[in-house]
This record gives sequence, C-alpha cells and structure tokens, in this order.
Amino acid sequence: MRDPERRGPVAVLLGRGTGSLRGLLVRLVLGVAAAMTVLVVAGIWGTITVTNKYRDDQVAAVARESAADRILVDLLNAETGVSGFTLTGRRSYLRPYLEARASYPRSIAGLRALAGRDAGLEDEVGAVDRTARLWFDEAATLVDLRQSGRVGEAVQRVNQGIAKARLDAMRAEQAALLDEVDQVRRDSLASADRRRTLTLLAISAAALLTLLAVGWASRSLWWRVGDPVNALAGGVRRMSGGQMGEDVPESREAVRELAQLVRAFNVMQGEVVAQRGAAVESARREEVRRGDERLWQTVAQGLLPDRLPVAPGLRLAARYLPAVPGLVIGGDFYDARMLPDGRLAVMVGDVAGHGAESAARAARLRFGWRTLVDVDPDPARVLKVLNAQVASPGERQQGIFASMCHALISPDGRVRVALAGHPRPILAERDFAGLIAVDGRGPVLGLLDDGRWPVTELWLPEGSTLVLYTDGLTEARRGTELFGVPRACKVLREEWRSTLEVRLASLVEAARRFDEGRLRDDVAVLAVQRVRDAGVHTSRAGR
Repeated sequence: MRDPERRGPVAVLLGRGTGSLRGLLVRLVLGVAAAMTVLVVAGIWGTITVTNKYRDDQVAAVARESAADRILVDLLNAETGVSGFTLTGRRSYLRPYLEARASYPRSIAGLRALAGRDAGLEDEVGAVDRTARLWFDEAATLVDLRQSGRVGEAVQRVNQGIAKARLDAMRAEQAALLDEVDQVRRDSLASADRRRTLTLLAISAAALLTLLAVGWASRSLWWRVGDPVNALAGGVRRMSGGQMGEDVPESREAVRELAQLVRAFNVMQGEVVAQRGAAVESARREEVRRGDERLWQTVAQGLLPDRLPVAPGLRLAARYLPAVPGLVIGGDFYDARMLPDGRLAVMVGDVAGHGAESAARAARLRFGWRTLVDVDPDPARVLKVLNAQVASPGERQQGIFASMCHALISPDGRVRVALAGHPRPILAERDFAGLIAVDGRGPVLGLLDDGRWPVTELWLPEGSTLVLYTDGLTEARRGTELFGVPRACKVLREEWRSTLEVRLASLVEAARRFDEGRLRDDVAVLAVQRVRDAGVHTSRAGR
C-alpha cells in the first residue's frame, strides 16, 4: 500500500510538507556531495597541472642534455679522425669527420629548438655553436693541407694543438650549457613546488567548505534525528530498568519515520516484559566476554613488556598484531633488557600454535630469557639453556617448539646475533635494506636434546636500524604469493624519513593489507636504531 504521506522528488528536495528522514538525508547528501565535488575537482586539477608541468620540464631537460652530449660525441670522434688522417693520410679516418660535418647543422638546429625561448639556454647554445664552428674551420684547414700534400704544415698545426684548444673550448661551452640546463630544471622544480602549494591551499579551502557542510548537516541531523533518538534511548533505558509506565515524548521536529517509531515504541512497551529473560541472558554473555578480555589482557602483561628500556645512543620500538580475531595475544613474543655493562639484549620469539596455551609457553620462555641474560647474556649459551627447557619430555610429546632470535648490542654499534630456526633480521639504512649475512642458524628450540647455535658478529652504523621479526610478517600471503622480505625491505626504505614507530606501524599494516586485511599468523616486530644523539629515548611497546 502506498504511503499517503510520501512526497514527490521536488517536494523532497525543497523540504515541503511533513519532513521525512528520506528527504532530510537526500538534502544532506546533496549538500555534502557538492562540497566533496569541489574538493575532488580542486585536487584533480591541481595534481594534473603540477604533474604535467613537472613531466614536460623533466623530459625537455633530458632531451637537451642528450642533444648536447650527441654533438660533443660527434666532435670527439671527428677530432680523432682528423688527427689520424693528418698524421697517416688514410682517407678512412675522415669518415667520422665527414659524418659529423654533415649532421652538425641538424644537431645544432635541434638543440636550438629544444632551448625554446629561454634566454640563458639560447646564449649557451650560441656559444657552443660558435666554438664548434671554429673547430670545424680548423679541421677543414688540416684536411686541405694534408690533401694538397703540405704534410709538414698540417703536422705542425696538429702539434701546435690549435684544433685541440678549440675542441676544449667547445667542451667548456657544452659543460656550461649542461649547467644551464640543470639550473632550468631546478627552477622548474621550484615552480612545481609553488604550484603544489597553491593546489594545497585550494584543497584546504574546499575541505573547509566540506567541514562547514558537514557541520550544518550534523546540526540538522541532531534536531531532526538525534534529539528524538536520544528521547527514545531514554525510554529504552527506563524500560530496561523496569520503569515501563512512562511514554517517550513525541517531538514536533522529528522526521516522520522517527515519529512513527516513537509511537510504535510506546504501543509495544507493554510487551517487553516477556523479553526480560532474553535481556538477562544477553547481559550474562556480555559479562563473560568482558571476563575473557580481562583474561587475555592478563596473559599479555606476562608476555609482552609494558615499556621498552632506555638505551643511550639507541632508539627502540616494537609492534605486535595477533592473527586470531578477538585475541589480544598469541604465540609470538619479544623483549628487551639493559645489562649492567651498558649492552642491550633484545629477543623475538615464536611458539608454535595460537591461544592461551601457546601464550603461556611463550611467557615462560620470555621470563626464562630475562633471567638468563642477567646471569650470562652470551647468545649461544642462552639459547642452549632455553632449548633444554623446551626440550623436556612433556613439552616434546605435545609437539611444542619455538624459534628465537637473540641479539646483544653494544653502545658502539657492535652486534652479536644467534638464531634458533628464526628468520634473519633485516638491516635498514638510508638507501638500503636487506637481510643480514649470518654464519649459520641453529635448530628450533625443543627439536633436539642438544645443538649448536652459531653467533654472528656485525656492526650497526649510525642511523641504521636492526629489525627483528617473526615469520608471520613475511609469510602474509595473497593467494599463493608471499609478502616476503623484498616487500618488507621496500617499506622500510620508503619510510626511512619517518620515525621508528611509524616505520614499524607501516610495515605491519602493509603486511596486513597484502593479506587482504587479515593476517594468517601472529606478527611481532622489534627494531633497534642507532642514533647519533646519545640522549634518552623512551618507547612504549606497541600492541
């Protein structure tokens, strides 16, 4: 049945008659859409303008450099040919000279065309042309002398270095031309920056317009929707508290749909008593959920450090992201500890499996590691003792294994690393990021009764970062394709100028997005950056 109060499109747009939620939303959407359209158009126009200008200027610069280099190369080849012909008389030596003389008018004309209307470039091209023509004149003189049989005079002019001096002058003018081309390029970049600033200002103005539209929309929504909804929420609260005798007041400002909803709520209020049992059950389930959440938070406090230590000359940051939805923590763990001798001990580990049982085993390994490094932090000995702990008969029968990367970092940048079946750390610098080379990796903890865990020594330069991680980072996958170490290194290079915390957040987020928004395994990442300033840097553990 047709709603008798339903209005046509024109009435909806103009707000005539009884106000409805549909009409209100249509007007709000149109207003916000208009503001957003202005914002998008400003952004697209500015981006296209700046990008096209920058691209054209860079292409022109490359073409100018190429044309200038081609002329110089032709003259150098011609110089060699003329000298060879003058000294030997072999006509085959004249080929480069003849080719250069034939192609030079086209080359210099092309270079002039590329100079455009830039006065500085035109002057430099003219200087190159003048010095090149002087060389061609001298080369023609040498060729004529040799061909006329006046070998002595020709050789004497070669020995005087007239042609070489003119070619050197041409090379100097060509270098000056390239400097001018580079200056034009820099001026173009500065112009692009100014255009970008204007674009940002335009986008900011459009964004302000959008904010104003959103503010107006929010105010209208509150009076027409928010206030009636708030009154309705009050009636729901009273009903949930057992006060079911008071109706929800009807608002004259409410949209038609909400007014109908309030009236229907008042009619149905008497029927809610039968649903109290369901409400009680719902509250009980919510309490159970909160209890589970508090339990996981308690486990997390035993598995991940609340705060990373302060290390002079070093900056620390960490990120953790569980794979199982709803869990605060899984089987991955990390820790860092300052030693009395000034060295920093760091560790990242991964216990097989997920859930409370794996988290509890990971917590035991972490506390065991903290105890061991206080006594003897040597990486090989620490892993040997932890292996004995994990390789107990009870743990092995349940298939409990763990991988770990343990590193000792001295204030001067010396690093000692040992791996127990764990991925190699990444060393990231300003223009490079890649896996460190190791002397070997020992077995996974718990796999063998005894084993050997080689220790690799390396140096951490100032400004570089050592990144320890679990395999959940690189094994994030999209179909059959892994996120992998190369993509992780690319993110670290691209985010080099960002803070260490932002770099790790970008790294973990890139892996999550690659895995279509849901990681298949827990991810723990701990990074240590050696900084030039030996001041105090404090970082909280990221979760």
